[in-house]
Amino acid sequence: MTSMFKNILMRLLLFFIILIFLLPFVGIILEGFNLNNWNYVLINKKTLSAIKNTSLIAIIAVFINIILGTPVASYIGQNDFKGKSIIETIILLPLIIPAFVTTMGIQFFFIQLNLIETFLGVGIVHSLITFPYYIRTLSSGYSTLNKDYEKMATIMGANSFQIFFKINLPILLPTFITAISFVIIVSFSQYLITLIIGGGEIITIPILMFPFISGGDFKIGAVYSIIYIVINMIFILFIEKSIQNFFYTSKEKNNNGNN
Repeated sequence: MTSMFKNILMRLLLFFIILIFLLPFVGIILEGFNLNNWNYVLINKKTLSAIKNTSLIAIIAVFINIILGTPVASYIGQNDFKGKSIIETIILLPLIIPAFVTTMGIQFFFIQLNLIETFLGVGIVHSLITFPYYIRTLSSGYSTLNKDYEKMATIMGANSFQIFFKINLPILLPTFITAISFVIIVSFSQYLITLIIGGGEIITIPILMFPFISGGDFKIGAVYSIIYIVINMIFILFIEKSIQNFFYTSKEKNNNGNN
Protein backbone atom coordinates (compact mmCIF):
# COMPACT_ATOMS: atom_id res chain seq x y z
CA MET A 1 0.00 0.00 0.00
CA THR A 2 2.82 2.34 0.91
CA SER A 3 4.66 1.46 -2.32
CA MET A 4 1.52 2.13 -4.37
CA PHE A 5 1.03 5.48 -2.64
CA LYS A 6 4.66 6.46 -3.41
CA ASN A 7 4.22 5.51 -7.07
CA ILE A 8 1.04 7.58 -7.36
CA LEU A 9 2.69 10.51 -5.60
CA MET A 10 5.77 10.33 -7.85
CA ARG A 11 3.61 10.14 -10.99
CA LEU A 12 1.59 13.16 -9.87
CA LEU A 13 4.82 15.04 -9.13
CA LEU A 14 6.25 14.06 -12.53
CA PHE A 15 3.03 15.16 -14.25
CA PHE A 16 3.12 18.49 -12.39
CA ILE A 17 6.75 19.13 -13.39
CA ILE A 18 6.05 18.24 -17.04
CA LEU A 19 3.01 20.54 -16.97
CA ILE A 20 5.15 23.42 -15.67
CA PHE A 21 7.59 22.91 -18.56
CA LEU A 22 4.90 22.52 -21.23
CA LEU A 23 2.53 25.35 -20.29
CA PRO A 24 4.81 28.16 -21.57
CA PHE A 25 5.18 26.36 -24.90
CA VAL A 26 1.42 25.91 -25.20
CA GLY A 27 0.98 29.65 -24.59
CA ILE A 28 3.61 30.49 -27.22
CA ILE A 29 1.99 28.19 -29.79
CA LEU A 30 -1.47 29.63 -29.14
CA GLU A 31 -0.16 33.20 -29.42
CA GLY A 32 1.70 32.44 -32.66
CA PHE A 33 -1.12 30.48 -34.30
CA ASN A 34 -1.87 33.06 -36.98
CA LEU A 35 -0.91 32.74 -40.64
CA ASN A 36 -0.66 36.51 -41.12
CA ASN A 37 1.93 36.73 -38.37
CA TRP A 38 3.91 33.87 -39.87
CA ASN A 39 3.72 35.47 -43.29
CA TYR A 40 5.04 38.77 -41.85
CA VAL A 41 7.97 37.02 -40.15
CA LEU A 42 8.91 34.70 -43.01
CA ILE A 43 8.92 37.35 -45.75
CA ASN A 44 11.11 39.58 -43.56
CA LYS A 45 14.64 39.32 -44.99
CA LYS A 46 16.10 39.89 -41.53
CA THR A 47 14.61 36.60 -40.30
CA LEU A 48 16.76 34.37 -42.52
CA SER A 49 19.78 36.56 -41.85
CA ALA A 50 19.18 36.30 -38.09
CA ILE A 51 18.97 32.50 -38.28
CA LYS A 52 22.27 32.35 -40.21
CA ASN A 53 23.97 34.79 -37.83
CA THR A 54 22.76 33.01 -34.70
CA SER A 55 23.96 29.65 -36.04
CA LEU A 56 27.34 31.02 -37.17
CA ILE A 57 28.02 32.65 -33.80
CA ALA A 58 27.11 29.42 -32.00
CA ILE A 59 29.52 27.47 -34.25
CA ILE A 60 32.33 29.92 -33.43
CA ALA A 61 31.57 29.59 -29.71
CA VAL A 62 31.54 25.78 -29.93
CA PHE A 63 34.83 25.74 -31.87
CA ILE A 64 36.58 28.01 -29.33
CA ASN A 65 35.24 25.96 -26.42
CA ILE A 66 36.49 22.71 -27.97
CA ILE A 67 39.96 24.10 -28.73
CA LEU A 68 40.53 25.97 -25.45
CA GLY A 69 38.06 24.43 -23.03
CA THR A 70 38.79 20.73 -23.63
CA PRO A 71 42.43 20.79 -22.43
CA VAL A 72 41.41 22.85 -19.38
CA ALA A 73 38.54 20.46 -18.56
CA SER A 74 40.88 17.48 -18.97
CA TYR A 75 43.51 18.93 -16.65
CA ILE A 76 41.03 20.03 -13.97
CA GLY A 77 39.07 16.78 -14.10
CA GLN A 78 42.03 14.43 -13.95
CA ASN A 79 44.35 16.23 -11.54
CA ASP A 80 44.34 17.44 -7.94
CA PHE A 81 46.62 20.41 -7.44
CA LYS A 82 47.08 23.40 -5.17
CA GLY A 83 44.72 26.23 -6.04
CA LYS A 84 42.31 23.99 -7.98
CA SER A 85 39.26 25.33 -6.14
CA ILE A 86 40.37 28.91 -6.88
CA ILE A 87 40.72 28.17 -10.60
CA GLU A 88 37.30 26.48 -10.65
CA THR A 89 35.82 29.57 -8.98
CA ILE A 90 37.49 31.88 -11.53
CA ILE A 91 36.06 29.77 -14.38
CA LEU A 92 32.59 30.24 -12.86
CA LEU A 93 32.93 34.05 -12.69
CA PRO A 94 31.00 34.66 -15.96
CA LEU A 95 28.01 33.04 -14.23
CA ILE A 96 28.45 35.04 -11.03
CA ILE A 97 29.20 38.47 -12.51
CA PRO A 98 26.32 39.99 -14.54
CA ALA A 99 26.86 39.58 -18.28
CA PHE A 100 26.43 43.33 -18.79
CA VAL A 101 29.36 44.10 -16.48
CA THR A 102 31.58 41.46 -18.10
CA THR A 103 30.73 42.66 -21.60
CA MET A 104 31.39 46.33 -20.82
CA GLY A 105 34.84 45.35 -19.53
CA ILE A 106 35.56 43.31 -22.66
CA GLN A 107 34.23 46.00 -25.00
CA PHE A 108 37.16 48.35 -24.28
CA PHE A 109 39.71 45.76 -25.39
CA PHE A 110 37.64 44.70 -28.39
CA ILE A 111 37.54 48.30 -29.64
CA GLN A 112 41.35 48.33 -29.61
CA LEU A 113 41.45 45.00 -31.48
CA ASN A 114 38.76 46.03 -34.03
CA LEU A 115 36.53 43.14 -32.96
CA ILE A 116 33.44 45.28 -32.37
CA GLU A 117 30.63 44.63 -34.90
CA THR A 118 32.31 41.41 -36.09
CA PHE A 119 31.14 37.80 -35.96
CA LEU A 120 34.47 36.77 -34.44
CA GLY A 121 34.11 39.33 -31.65
CA VAL A 122 30.58 38.21 -30.80
CA GLY A 123 31.64 34.55 -31.04
CA ILE A 124 34.54 35.13 -28.64
CA VAL A 125 32.26 36.80 -26.07
CA HIS A 126 29.74 33.96 -26.40
CA SER A 127 32.55 31.47 -25.81
CA LEU A 128 33.59 33.34 -22.65
CA ILE A 129 30.01 33.23 -21.36
CA THR A 130 29.70 29.51 -22.18
CA PHE A 131 33.13 28.39 -20.88
CA PRO A 132 31.77 27.59 -17.38
CA TYR A 133 29.06 25.29 -18.78
CA TYR A 134 31.44 23.50 -21.15
CA ILE A 135 34.41 23.12 -18.80
CA ARG A 136 32.33 22.18 -15.76
CA THR A 137 30.37 19.52 -17.68
CA LEU A 138 33.39 18.03 -19.46
CA SER A 139 35.65 18.10 -16.39
CA SER A 140 33.03 16.04 -14.52
CA GLY A 141 33.35 13.41 -17.25
CA TYR A 142 37.14 13.52 -17.20
CA SER A 143 37.12 13.03 -13.41
CA THR A 144 35.64 9.55 -13.93
CA LEU A 145 38.18 8.63 -16.62
CA ASN A 146 40.89 6.14 -15.68
CA LYS A 147 44.26 7.80 -16.32
CA ASP A 148 45.88 4.38 -16.78
CA TYR A 149 44.33 4.22 -20.26
CA GLU A 150 46.25 7.33 -21.33
CA LYS A 151 49.46 6.07 -19.72
CA MET A 152 49.22 2.76 -21.56
CA ALA A 153 48.50 4.54 -24.86
CA THR A 154 51.49 6.85 -24.32
CA ILE A 155 53.77 3.86 -23.64
CA MET A 156 52.54 2.27 -26.87
CA GLY A 157 53.51 5.44 -28.78
CA ALA A 158 50.17 7.23 -29.15
CA ASN A 159 50.25 11.04 -29.33
CA SER A 160 47.81 13.44 -27.62
CA PHE A 161 45.61 13.63 -30.74
CA GLN A 162 45.29 9.84 -30.96
CA ILE A 163 44.66 9.50 -27.22
CA PHE A 164 41.80 12.01 -27.40
CA PHE A 165 40.05 10.55 -30.46
CA LYS A 166 40.66 6.85 -29.84
CA ILE A 167 40.44 6.64 -26.04
CA ASN A 168 38.93 9.70 -24.36
CA LEU A 169 36.25 10.67 -26.89
CA PRO A 170 34.63 7.20 -27.15
CA ILE A 171 34.29 7.07 -23.37
CA LEU A 172 33.27 10.71 -22.93
CA LEU A 173 31.08 11.03 -26.05
CA PRO A 174 27.75 11.54 -24.17
CA THR A 175 29.39 14.09 -21.84
CA PHE A 176 31.08 15.81 -24.79
CA ILE A 177 27.78 16.13 -26.65
CA THR A 178 26.05 17.45 -23.50
CA ALA A 179 28.77 20.09 -23.02
CA ILE A 180 28.43 21.25 -26.64
CA SER A 181 24.64 21.33 -26.31
CA PHE A 182 24.98 23.67 -23.33
CA VAL A 183 27.20 25.97 -25.39
CA ILE A 184 24.67 26.08 -28.24
CA ILE A 185 21.67 26.69 -25.96
CA VAL A 186 23.37 29.49 -24.00
CA SER A 187 24.83 31.07 -27.16
CA PHE A 188 21.43 31.10 -28.88
CA SER A 189 19.84 32.84 -25.88
CA GLN A 190 22.28 35.79 -25.66
CA TYR A 191 20.72 39.19 -26.33
CA LEU A 192 22.50 41.95 -24.44
CA ILE A 193 26.11 40.92 -25.07
CA THR A 194 25.36 40.34 -28.76
CA LEU A 195 23.79 43.79 -28.99
CA ILE A 196 26.76 45.48 -27.26
CA ILE A 197 29.62 43.70 -29.05
CA GLY A 198 27.71 43.42 -32.33
CA GLY A 199 26.90 47.13 -32.15
CA GLY A 200 23.41 46.48 -33.50
CA GLU A 201 24.92 45.47 -36.85
CA ILE A 202 24.88 41.73 -36.22
CA ILE A 203 21.23 40.67 -35.94
CA THR A 204 20.36 37.41 -34.19
CA ILE A 205 17.01 35.79 -33.40
CA PRO A 206 16.85 37.17 -29.81
CA ILE A 207 17.64 40.68 -31.09
CA LEU A 208 14.79 40.42 -33.62
CA MET A 209 12.43 38.88 -31.07
CA PHE A 210 12.98 41.13 -28.05
CA PRO A 211 11.56 44.42 -29.46
CA PHE A 212 8.26 42.73 -30.33
CA ILE A 213 7.94 41.14 -26.87
CA SER A 214 8.97 44.29 -24.98
CA GLY A 215 6.81 46.45 -27.26
CA GLY A 216 3.67 44.45 -26.56
CA ASP A 217 3.38 42.70 -29.93
CA PHE A 218 3.31 39.25 -28.37
CA LYS A 219 1.92 37.48 -31.45
CA ILE A 220 4.93 38.34 -33.63
CA GLY A 221 7.18 37.70 -30.65
CA ALA A 222 5.57 34.27 -30.25
CA VAL A 223 6.31 33.40 -33.88
CA TYR A 224 9.96 34.33 -33.42
CA SER A 225 9.98 32.30 -30.18
CA ILE A 226 8.74 29.22 -32.04
CA ILE A 227 11.38 29.71 -34.75
CA TYR A 228 14.00 30.16 -32.01
CA ILE A 229 13.01 26.92 -30.28
CA VAL A 230 12.81 24.88 -33.50
CA ILE A 231 16.14 26.15 -34.91
CA ASN A 232 17.80 25.57 -31.54
CA MET A 233 16.58 21.96 -31.38
CA ILE A 234 17.49 21.25 -35.02
CA PHE A 235 20.96 22.73 -34.54
CA ILE A 236 21.62 20.66 -31.41
CA LEU A 237 20.40 17.45 -33.08
CA PHE A 238 22.49 18.19 -36.18
CA ILE A 239 25.65 18.76 -34.14
CA GLU A 240 24.97 15.64 -32.07
CA LYS A 241 24.45 13.44 -35.15
CA SER A 242 27.47 14.97 -36.90
CA ILE A 243 29.75 14.18 -33.95
CA GLN A 244 28.39 10.66 -33.62
CA ASN A 245 28.72 9.99 -37.36
CA PHE A 246 32.26 11.38 -37.39
CA PHE A 247 33.23 9.21 -34.45
CA TYR A 248 31.66 5.99 -35.72
CA THR A 249 32.95 6.54 -39.28
CA SER A 250 36.48 7.06 -37.95
CA LYS A 251 36.11 3.97 -35.80
CA GLU A 252 35.02 1.85 -38.78
CA LYS A 253 37.94 3.13 -40.89
CA ASN A 254 40.39 2.25 -38.12
CA ASN A 255 38.87 -1.22 -37.76
CA ASN A 256 39.02 -1.81 -41.52
CA GLY A 257 42.60 -0.55 -41.58
CA ASN A 258 43.57 -2.92 -38.80
CA ASN A 259 41.95 -5.84 -40.63
